[in-house]
Amino acid sequence: MFFTNATIFQLKEAVDFDTLEAALPNFPLKEVGSQDEYTFGSMPLIRNSETWSLRSGDCLLMRFGKEEKNLPSAIVREALEEKVAQIELIEGRKVYRKEKTDMKDELIFTMRPKAYAKRTDVWMHIDSKAGFIAIYSTSANMIEQAFKHLQTMLGSFPMLPLQAQVSPSAIMTHWLMMNAVPAWLETGATCDIQDRSEDKASIAFKNLEPLSEDVTRHLQQGMSVKSLALRWTDKISFVLHDDLTIRKIKWDDQLKEAAFNDSQGGGLSDMDATFALTTLTTREFFASLCAWFEISAPEQEQAA
Repeated sequence: MFFTNATIFQLKEAVDFDTLEAALPNFPLKEVGSQDEYTFGSMPLIRNSETWSLRSGDCLLMRFGKEEKNLPSAIVREALEEKVAQIELIEGRKVYRKEKTDMKDELIFTMRPKAYAKRTDVWMHIDSKAGFIAIYSTSANMIEQAFKHLQTMLGSFPMLPLQAQVSPSAIMTHWLMMNAVPAWLETGATCDIQDRSEDKASIAFKNLEPLSEDVTRHLQQGMSVKSLALRWTDKISFVLHDDLTIRKIKWDDQLKEAAFNDSQGGGLSDMDATFALTTLTTREFFASLCAWFEISAPEQEQAA
């Protein structure tokens, strides 16, 4: 999987791959019912197959999914407004908040069975050697659902957010102000900066060198970096945000070509070859990320 977004979490303890792989098919994604808001569960790596996971060295690839009734709020709001207008016209009275809330719940109950189901996937891999799980999403809701699903399958799941010892925003701001970007790292062509005041005014720079005077002048006046386009070695380019989420990832063509050459053809073979390369690259990148932002291992934090 040449994923394009990622949120990385550290593992507080080892994960038993055998136990996890055995649990995946026992907690599958089910079809959303007529009155269900959504369902969430494990999915085969390839639809209609029996392959629920894939291993490469010390890494395990999984796929979860969410199926939900797509009932746009605008449609519900329009139906509610029409019903309220009819009551006020026919009965000559005003409809107040509590009655509107009850009417809205009734409309949702009536309309939900007719809504079409929408399915969203979320992929992830666990690296037991490096001690992290990379969830290929930056959606807080999907990440929370994935975490809950892992807990449901295993009873508990030992992950925690990356704990930088210094503010990532402060570090990226220092890189630009002092022209001190770490080795093997280059700035890209986009940068978002934000005022530290309460109104949090922001400026988005596009197609502009972040080390230029146009950017650094604002930083010297007290603004700070919120996101920064970067290129790491010759393998990936991406946008790094101050919450350490990684977005708009682009993999180097040479990596993609190497995965193609390693594949024996076919869906699962292609996935296996790609996964083997991306996990090694992601492990190296994670080590660099920890160095840049002084991210210590969980056991070191507990010892402190």
